[in-house]
Amino acid sequence: MASRAKATILDIAREAGVSKSTVSLVLQGSGLIRPETAVKVRKAIEDVGYVYNRGAANLRKAHSNVIGMVINDLTNPFFAELAVGMERVFQAAGVVPFIANTAENPVRQEEVLKSMMEQGVAGLIVSPARGTTPGAFRRIEAAGVPVVFAMRRLPESRIPAIAPDNRRGACLATEHLIRKGHRRLAFFGGSSDLVVYQERLGGFLEACEAFAIPVADRTIVEGETSRKGGMACLETALVMPEPPTAALCFNDAVAFGVMLALRKRVVEAKGRRRR
Repeated sequence: MASRAKATILDIAREAGVSKSTVSLVLQGSGLIRPETAVKVRKAIEDVGYVYNRGAANLRKAHSNVIGMVINDLTNPFFAELAVGMERVFQAAGVVPFIANTAENPVRQEEVLKSMMEQGVAGLIVSPARGTTPGAFRRIEAAGVPVVFAMRRLPESRIPAIAPDNRRGACLATEHLIRKGHRRLAFFGGSSDLVVYQERLGGFLEACEAFAIPVADRTIVEGETSRKGGMACLETALVMPEPPTAALCFNDAVAFGVMLALRKRVVEAKGRRRR
């Protein structure tokens, strides 16, 4: 999380070949600047990685003790618990957490990151939204703001990530099912556009290969990473000619959905027998 000196208005002025006052007027959205000059200044802003620090503009503070926490889905109990845990650590350290939920929306994520940068956060912890590309953080890196990814990695990104060994964990969980005697296995939930999905599915397939589970006995059902998604995955698998006898679920929410669907089927079956 090494940082470097942030770009200044003077850097922009030099890059654009204009005065500092002209740059300031463009930043303030003044209509006194010719359109072609404003375009040139905005390009220079992008090139030097300048971020308008609204907090500094308003308060003129020399140092920020605010850390931005950008969470991909606070409706997911796992990520909500993650956010609460980080918040407790920050508060104990005298750091103010600035929490935002992106709801798995890269556009919303971009807006949140821009706002936090303008408020002058000292650093960012981000659990990237689905569909995020490494380029989404290029401007933040250029500005020298420290960033760490939490729970999710981005391929080809230089930003460090703190995340579990998803592949190894999925492999061990699948091995456990196989050692319990299951030979028709399923992987429920998630989608291929998620790096976490690729890692966990990779671990599932690795275990299947190691124990010579035939490809025909490996059921992979993509779906929403929610209880609803888990219920749908189970219903899809159970209509197969030879349904799986055990499943590895993408996350807890999917697993809860699978259990709810199974419980519903048991209750319905008991109801039919009573009739």
